[in-house]
Amino acid sequence: MVSSGFESDKQMMNLPPTWFESRITHDQIRSCFSAGKEEIRIASGFFTIRGWGLIRNTTDGKRVYLLVGIDEPGEERARAVLVKEILHDLATGRDRDRRQSVQDLVEKMESGLLRMVDARATSHHGKLYIVDRSIAIVASANTTGRGFLEQKEAGGLYGPSLIERFIEQYGNQNITPALIEQLHHFMQMMVANYVCKFDEYFAIAKDITQELLEALKRWLQLASPWDIYLKTILALEEVTDVKSSYTKTPVSYQQDMIAQTLRQIRQHSGSMLVASTGLGKTVVGVHVAIHLKAEDLIDKVIVICPNAVRSIWKREMCAASIYSEFFNLEILDKKDSKEAHALEDWAEIERNIKNSRWLLIFDESHKLRKRYPNNFKNKRYREKDKKERKAFTRIKKLVESGNVKVLLLTGSPYATEIDNINTQLLLLPHTNLSHALLPEFVDGCSWRISEIDEFINDFPVGSQLTTPHVARYYGKTDSEGVHIDFNGTKKYVPELILHSIYVPLPLENEIAQVINEGYFHLSTPHPIYRKNIETQVKTSWSSSLLAIQNTLERTIDTPGGDKQFPFAKSQKSKFARSKSERQTALLPIINQLSQLNYDQDWKLQTLITLLKKHIEQEKAIIFCERLITAFYLEQALNILMPDLRIFSTVIKNPQGAVDYDNEYIQKDHTLIETAIEKFAPIANNAVGRHQETYNIFIATDAYGIGVNMQDASVVFNYDIAWTPIEPIQRAGRILRLWDSPRQVQVYTFIPTVTTSIDLKYELLNIKQRWQNLVERHGESQKIIDLPVLTNNTVEEIYLPNLAPQKVVIESGSFKLDVADDKDVSPFFKHTAKLQLNRHYAQAIHNDIISAKLYNGHSPLIYVLLKHNDKYYWSVYEPTTKRLREPTAIKLLDLIQCTQDTEVAWVESELIEELSDDCISAWCNQHDVDEKEIVRECALYLKPQQEGDVAKDWLNSL
Repeated sequence: MVSSGFESDKQMMNLPPTWFESRITHDQIRSCFSAGKEEIRIASGFFTIRGWGLIRNTTDGKRVYLLVGIDEPGEERARAVLVKEILHDLATGRDRDRRQSVQDLVEKMESGLLRMVDARATSHHGKLYIVDRSIAIVASANTTGRGFLEQKEAGGLYGPSLIERFIEQYGNQNITPALIEQLHHFMQMMVANYVCKFDEYFAIAKDITQELLEALKRWLQLASPWDIYLKTILALEEVTDVKSSYTKTPVSYQQDMIAQTLRQIRQHSGSMLVASTGLGKTVVGVHVAIHLKAEDLIDKVIVICPNAVRSIWKREMCAASIYSEFFNLEILDKKDSKEAHALEDWAEIERNIKNSRWLLIFDESHKLRKRYPNNFKNKRYREKDKKERKAFTRIKKLVESGNVKVLLLTGSPYATEIDNINTQLLLLPHTNLSHALLPEFVDGCSWRISEIDEFINDFPVGSQLTTPHVARYYGKTDSEGVHIDFNGTKKYVPELILHSIYVPLPLENEIAQVINEGYFHLSTPHPIYRKNIETQVKTSWSSSLLAIQNTLERTIDTPGGDKQFPFAKSQKSKFARSKSERQTALLPIINQLSQLNYDQDWKLQTLITLLKKHIEQEKAIIFCERLITAFYLEQALNILMPDLRIFSTVIKNPQGAVDYDNEYIQKDHTLIETAIEKFAPIANNAVGRHQETYNIFIATDAYGIGVNMQDASVVFNYDIAWTPIEPIQRAGRILRLWDSPRQVQVYTFIPTVTTSIDLKYELLNIKQRWQNLVERHGESQKIIDLPVLTNNTVEEIYLPNLAPQKVVIESGSFKLDVADDKDVSPFFKHTAKLQLNRHYAQAIHNDIISAKLYNGHSPLIYVLLKHNDKYYWSVYEPTTKRLREPTAIKLLDLIQCTQDTEVAWVESELIEELSDDCISAWCNQHDVDEKEIVRECALYLKPQQEGDVAKDWLNSL
């Protein structure tokens, strides 16, 4: 009998020559490889580091040739690069020995003892293991952990030991030496044939040894903490592409808004996004809806928006092929369907709310900033007298059904007080931790803030992004200015110039005198209602000649006249002074006003002077508070500047003679939409659609929201407003990114009181109104970061400069190098760092590990992982074995660093071990199979024994 010469022959006798079972292939290979002396050949459809780790010790001192093909042929795998597949599998699941396995492969390749070739081009799919040209194992098992240990694999062993095992089993009966010799020769021929074929395929395959060696050596190195930080931001920003008919691709800062909003809605079912006008909230909203529908979290969409932007939302949702219902607040405020037929559609949604999952998008949510519209601060309301606004009640009831997710969109959430924001937050699903003393309290789990900074600083369901921040951190500078890259198209950030124009009031002494003497007081004890008409007089007085004349005429016509105020018809109140007294005092003033012509209207003449300065090359928008003033300006400008094409949204009602309460009304919405296209064809993608255009657009605040009118570059606040929302929205019509660099001019007309009459304090609130507005505007800037009003005569503003540059902040034990943007959400502060390094970040390899020092006593390990193509993250504290899943903001605050942050000295094996512990803990907590987890990166946070930030950080979660 010819001996095989293997010392392990006796051990091999216990293994079957053929098998169809799990693990036996692995055992045979280990046994044969251990017995080998010189060389090993491996042909496998697929190869993994874990598979190599199971047999690597048996290959020591031998030359190894690896021929790797395709595990599962198909288009996807055929496109993949083999080295990338090996590295991807290396990052998948847990394997405590993978670093040693990689080191072993690297050492063998560097010493020339191991070569690997890619044989996919030959459609190779065989599994063959050859030892010293003497033994061949033909099996179905790949060189993978799954193939060796888990799957039931078939196989057979060919070589001298097979004959010896046969003789041992059946004895020497009827087996002659000649037959044994023939069997040995046959077996050698078979093995030789396998060797020949192996070498043939090996010679023509692509050698990937060097490529794999470089990749594995890189994998063994500790990466920079900066790479971990950037990779994490990129992962948090990343929104998986989904199939959609929608063609508008979000740009970088919109991508960040979408990612943050989606996280909040997935976790809390609601989100409030505050973004400066012109940043594309509509595009963000549509993409959020697309992703939620693709993730099977919603079925349909409800859009609540102003009439001015309804057609825009309808067009965009249609382009995205998303079923949507549309409503506005005016409809939702109606008593019932008799007053607004569309309420039938709302009622239908309410009745069937359990049958469909809705996303409610509320555009310009600040329009519903008051829950109790009649609840004045200086009036003591009994609880039973409080009446919620009907629109608020209807929306809140629908959301409380539990089948509605909510996205609130606004560019100006703050008007006069913090409750403006809290009222909007009440419309989100109540998924906050209960803050009520009684669990059954209906708003106990609602979201609310006590100061604006709370909303800005990592508020779980809120975020805000400002134009200055976008300009500084997402913008690029060329010879013409700062621009944002809109998928290959440059959109430039405008320069902003604010003007304050102080204008005197007409007939100041005369009108001041009658105000001072109480001719407009009503006979009611409530101070607000008592001065209701007086407030209208002051507003009209500072608006236009026609407006004040009209208000005075209504005052002397009440009660009983055609122009009487509505309260006289209902007999709810009356003037404190008699009708004859009012007529005696006011008729002379009305006569003087009627005799003033356009040339004597100082405010109007100032407007004309400014228009002449700009109108040759620029278009202008004029915003008025009063309908009658918009009508007045159109009439005046058509006479005084006949060469201009002017459009006003206001018309005199043909029925005004019998319906004096509606003497001036908005024109038909369709007519106004067409006029907007004519006035701003570029901004509305309507170039060439209309032959005519307009130079001047006159509107009230009904069209100061949402519409695109940035073909114009000048805005006139002909009338000031009561809250900062209106001037912010007005400026927002043109203060947007544009195709070329330009200046945007905003003029605000401010009424000036100069009378020397001994006036009561109340008269001064004409001036006080402006001061209040400026003060509220300052508060509003905390959340919008964008000034649109100034106390200065002229103020030039370069928007990127409004976002402060990076500074070092010391807070407790932290030293942070951050952008000190107090008026932007922390998430966007972090993503700002990504913008200048985006290309670098996108090239960072997967499955990297690093370590850095941090100011804490307890070591931590952070792991970013992927499961079912979604990113997750966790922070593990080894000493307590506690697993935390912080918010994205808290995570980024913990791991943030700079390009200069050094790698801390930590054993790689320790990082690997703790990384596996973290993944294991996460999988146990979420009931996920560890084999389904892909590690993207891991960072060991090594204490430097300064402070106890780790404890503080963990306790803050």
